[in-house]
Amino acid sequence: MVNENSNNDTFYLLSIVILLSMAGGIMLPSVGILFKPYLLIWLGLLLFFNLIRLDVTDLVPIFASPRNLLILTIVKLAIIPLGFYFILNYMVYPKPSTDTILAIFLLSGVSTGLGSPFVANFVGSKLPIIIGLIITTSFAVPFILPALVYLLFKSQFSIPMLDMVLLLSGALLVPLAASHIMKKYAYATTQMLDKKSLIFSIVFIFLMNFGVFAEYSHYFFFDITFVLDNVLIAFLLFCVYGFVGYTLARLMGLDKQGRISAFIAMTWVNNMLVVVFAQQFFNIQIAALSAFFNVPYYVGILILKLTLAREIRHR
Repeated sequence: MVNENSNNDTFYLLSIVILLSMAGGIMLPSVGILFKPYLLIWLGLLLFFNLIRLDVTDLVPIFASPRNLLILTIVKLAIIPLGFYFILNYMVYPKPSTDTILAIFLLSGVSTGLGSPFVANFVGSKLPIIIGLIITTSFAVPFILPALVYLLFKSQFSIPMLDMVLLLSGALLVPLAASHIMKKYAYATTQMLDKKSLIFSIVFIFLMNFGVFAEYSHYFFFDITFVLDNVLIAFLLFCVYGFVGYTLARLMGLDKQGRISAFIAMTWVNNMLVVVFAQQFFNIQIAALSAFFNVPYYVGILILKLTLAREIRHR
């Protein structure tokens, strides 16, 4: 009963924080915008606090037999975005605008999200497959995504590859190394941080949401149709990513925990990275879809938590 009450408390706390951070960004954009330049820092910290409980040795089997990891990586970075590109260009009428197709392509072809370990810990899933996909997709995406965008859209995705590699490496490897070193040399501190990791994670989620929705605050007041269109597309993409991840894991023969991990890794993508780069190298309208992906991103966490909790109660 204590555990169930605790789960309910964390569920309601996250729900409230999500609502307040979105509403705060919309209603107080001048405050929220102060947090936006640090989106990737909040992501890195979120990753650190959710890697504390990971035993690095658990990653050995994933990389020792990398077949499943390679399949998931190829599907994540190539098959899904290319599938959407051809469907939207040749099977949808009327054909969406180039900006819309590009926005969907960027979001679909980005790496597994640095926030996905939080999702796994929050809903009670396992980390190894998720961390494995974060590593493989983060190192591959700087080479694959810019090349595909240039090839298909005849537009130079002019993010220097080295800068993108360094940025992703810093956001990924620094938290991974820091969590491993702390567990080895400051075990007591690590245990203390692990107990507080949920609270810290929720704080970083609040700061990210506050900053993102502050940037798009004016659309809620002056172009609500734009907001609703992007949120609807974001939910549809979220469902497709999840379906592909879960179905593919099932076809590969993974157990229930493995299927849930694949579902999380394919669905909770690095949309904040797209927001940062799309605003810098394209325009705010293209970045908007990735920003509004935060709505299904966090609603999805709550739905997954409820679904898994209900399954556990009925066993």
